[in-house]
Amino acid sequence: MNPLDTTPTFNLKVVLKETGIRPDTLRAWERRYGLPKPHRSPGGHRLYSQRDIEMIKWLMARQEEGLSIARAVDLLRAQIAQGNDPLEQVEAALPPRTFTTLGTLESIRQDWIEAALAFDEKRAEALLNQAFALYPLETVVTEILQYAMIQLGEEWYQNDISVQQEHFASSLVQRRLNTLIAACPPPTRSEVILIGNPPHEQHLLPILMLNLFLRRRGFAVVDLGANVPVVKFDETVLRIKPHLVILSVQRLNTVAFMLEVILSLHPLKVQLAYGGRIFNLLPNLIELIPAHFLGKNLQEAVHNVEQIVSQHPPLPAPSQQLMTYRQTAELFRRRRSQIEAWLTKELSGLPFSQEYLSTALEDFGDVVHSALAVGNLDAIQPELEWLQGLLHQHRLSTGNLRYFLLGYSQALQAIASAELLPLAEWLQTSAEGIS
Repeated sequence: MNPLDTTPTFNLKVVLKETGIRPDTLRAWERRYGLPKPHRSPGGHRLYSQRDIEMIKWLMARQEEGLSIARAVDLLRAQIAQGNDPLEQVEAALPPRTFTTLGTLESIRQDWIEAALAFDEKRAEALLNQAFALYPLETVVTEILQYAMIQLGEEWYQNDISVQQEHFASSLVQRRLNTLIAACPPPTRSEVILIGNPPHEQHLLPILMLNLFLRRRGFAVVDLGANVPVVKFDETVLRIKPHLVILSVQRLNTVAFMLEVILSLHPLKVQLAYGGRIFNLLPNLIELIPAHFLGKNLQEAVHNVEQIVSQHPPLPAPSQQLMTYRQTAELFRRRRSQIEAWLTKELSGLPFSQEYLSTALEDFGDVVHSALAVGNLDAIQPELEWLQGLLHQHRLSTGNLRYFLLGYSQALQAIASAELLPLAEWLQTSAEGIS
């Protein structure tokens, strides 16, 4: 056997196609375990070797055998340390390139992505019509539409496509999902499911997909859409009398708002559930949320919804620990305007546009609020890594982020009380770690 080629050759698209891994999963592996370690091209794009690809396949195979990813990584490193590298058993040469068969899920997904990137609505719709004629609806939604949007999100992050292309594709998916929802037959079950996004959560596609899947199981669904205010949410629940309320969040910055909704509804004794990408990235948050977690994907969510409405499990009670965290988060919320005003003044001499600074303050303030609400400052770290990568991909200096974090830390020390000083120290340490 020849040693696997370690030359950085393949871009992200090739890796996703060769391994079947999801881009957000791959990023999480790179961030948490340092495996694989892609090379950066002069333009900032990640390049992978054949060894990287085989490593990903090996780790995924161990997961299929029942190991957690952490255990699989430990096993790989242990075998390499013992001189028994399992990847050396793989041939170095790439297998002959194969072309996807016309009509396969992969070929339709890639063709749909190309049509969306070309703003070719007619071809994109025709490809979806073909897919729905060949495959079950749930398969098309998850394997083509959902994975396509994940891939496009990754390509936008890598600065390979424009935000206009990503928005156009999202609009196509949203419109098709709404059409499918409208075509669903009347509910055959008595249970009513209320779904929506908490304040500031704008991602509509996950709840539209869940809406569709639940309707196809016969549920009556009331969809409140994105960015639902906390005010009068309880009155809405009392009026609709749902058997289950579901909230969806995708990023850390909206977790605190979701918690606010959940705690406001607890006195009503209604069943509450939640899900979203952030809980796949930070599973340690799950135990703190006083509601039912629906699972890591749509299939698990639908199954768990059916379990909740049929078995009526007790609703998790808010822990004293959570209520203590909430007090600290509330203190930050009250001081937030003062902190941001101080920071705006201090950063006035740096090359930040007012629009950029206003956006950064709003988004980062929400991230900090959520981290305090769940009592986990380290939950901020993935957001910082995401921002660093985004700045790098767009050829902007990561020093901007360093200045921002140092300024935020100084503002906290100048304005905030002792309860928030650990946050100031955490931000300062994180800033000092940015090169």
